[in-house]
Amino acid sequence: MINKVTVNSIFVFALAFNQMGCSSESVSNSEMQVRIDELEQALEECQNGPDKLLAEVIRSHQEGEYARTKQIFLEMKEKYPDRPQFEEADSIYQLAEKAYMKGQEALKKKLAEANEARLKALNSLKKEVDDVAGLTWYHQPFFTHYTNTNRTSIYMGKSYGDVWIRLRMSYTGEDWIFFDNAYLSYDGKTREIQFDEYSDKESDNDAGDVWEWIDVTLTEDLIPYMREFAQSPNAKMRLTGKYSKTRKLSRNERRGILLVLDGYDALKAK
Repeated sequence: MINKVTVNSIFVFALAFNQMGCSSESVSNSEMQVRIDELEQALEECQNGPDKLLAEVIRSHQEGEYARTKQIFLEMKEKYPDRPQFEEADSIYQLAEKAYMKGQEALKKKLAEANEARLKALNSLKKEVDDVAGLTWYHQPFFTHYTNTNRTSIYMGKSYGDVWIRLRMSYTGEDWIFFDNAYLSYDGKTREIQFDEYSDKESDNDAGDVWEWIDVTLTEDLIPYMREFAQSPNAKMRLTGKYSKTRKLSRNERRGILLVLDGYDALKAK
């Protein structure tokens, strides 16, 4: 929106230009250009003068917009280095620079701590190495996920430069549920786990007990969800088909998921 000062400046500019046109015989082209330049400079100061630039330096600093503060400060340094407003802008910029550097150091420390935690998680995982195939499997250390148990877990594999995560969901009981759908859910946020009923699902039975399970590769889009899922004490799994089985994950199941995810981040960063 054009403010009142800007409108007035444009009006003065137009009036002066008109007057110069009416008395063109007494005003040379060079004098006319000087007046135009003066009016353009006056208009520029109305729109982007030291007061307005200083106000923007103050605002951007207060709102933590370091890049904007620096941009406007450098503009003032180029245009108005001798104005008193520049001195105030300089002091504000120095404060912004210190705050920015402090924030960068804190971020660097936080990233280093996070990387250290991920490496610690990776080293705590159980490893199964197949040096012939060039393959290593990493499992969480809290329990062994047998297929004839009621469990949900993830584990990961590494082959040369490739790293991936697999998800295992299993059910056991006295009766078949014949599930053909699988879900993970926490606090009302539910995701369906896609699997092929013929190639990804298996079943077995022994001594009056039956068990059904899936073991599938976890897609990248599910990884952020899995971290939030495992942090919730309300994390649940559901297998459903002819019948249904829903259960809340144990603390060790959730801890195992988080540990593998941290290890996965560490491997991906290498």
